[in-house]
Amino acid sequence: MAANSNEKSSKRGLSKFKLKLLSGLELAPEARNEEKKPPYPAGRFKRFFDTYKANSNHLMTANAMTIIFLLPLFALIIAISFIGVEKFAYMLADIDKVPYLMSGFGIGLSDGMAINEAKVILLLAYRVIFLGVAVCLPILSFGVAGHAYISTKLIWGERFVCKKDKKTGADVPRIVTEYFRGVKTYWKEMLITFSGYAVFFAGGTNLIIEFIAGVWSGGANVGQWFALFGGIIILFVSTMILLNLVPQVISYHKTLSYAAKLKNACIYSTAFFIPSFMMLVLIGAPFALFAIDSMFVTIIIAVAFVMIGTTYIVLATVNYGDYNSENVLQVLYERLQTDRSRQNRKEKKKPEANKQQGPVKYKKKK
Repeated sequence: MAANSNEKSSKRGLSKFKLKLLSGLELAPEARNEEKKPPYPAGRFKRFFDTYKANSNHLMTANAMTIIFLLPLFALIIAISFIGVEKFAYMLADIDKVPYLMSGFGIGLSDGMAINEAKVILLLAYRVIFLGVAVCLPILSFGVAGHAYISTKLIWGERFVCKKDKKTGADVPRIVTEYFRGVKTYWKEMLITFSGYAVFFAGGTNLIIEFIAGVWSGGANVGQWFALFGGIIILFVSTMILLNLVPQVISYHKTLSYAAKLKNACIYSTAFFIPSFMMLVLIGAPFALFAIDSMFVTIIIAVAFVMIGTTYIVLATVNYGDYNSENVLQVLYERLQTDRSRQNRKEKKKPEANKQQGPVKYKKKK
């Protein structure tokens, strides 16, 4: 456990509440394979861009490998796009003939369907779609395990397994080998992480859809308003924890238990709420462009995502996680180690002092 007081944290002007939260962090060394490099002098943003610029080929390879684990999600999106959400909803509702929509009055009402009723049926399709996305997330976890491992080694500046190039004789990193080494090593905890997130994702989206169904049915009741706020909170909090947990799965492998990593992720999400929120905004901002009603823009963004999308998300997440580890957890851990070494030296000096002093002899009184 972290100490209750920390000089470095106090100098930064952290609140008592934040210090109390940080005192609950589980401390351990990072699971590095090499000696720790000096801090990057140019800051984290530049480190992100410099890392990508210097290793773009390796990261594009990792991105391509991760896309393989995204194929089920792509298949779902393509299938829904071809079928159409409205037609898919009628299929789920077992409606063979497209209904003639009415506004609630007029000739032919008996042969039609109320618009609000059709909207509620449409929401059934969205429930199934989001549930399908949730099912695809555990599959994606295998790809994230490999990609996060590659990104962590690049951020740490560690070397990869290499092979000699026959033409040039240069050492060429075996990125695919390292990628699947990451999958093999970290898939269990990453699968648990994404499976848990999938449950919260499905639950949160379902609660929001329940609220929309209430509004379209004539007015949301109190329970549906609670469902809206609950769904938003569940999605937001679970995504924040996911952001802070994924890097720790790699960087504290076997040095911390999964429960300790989850606890630290919850503390990070609470104590550093604003930085975590800003990271979510930065990561999600490019994907907000999908809201633009333009086929050209959609195609451009889709192509960009296939080329560098997962790299952008994973590398940014790992870079942010390493920043927290370097400036918070490792600072506290090093302080704890220093305090322990001082305590051990004091305990060693006590027996030596007693030996030098020797037994006290008292003269017998006559």
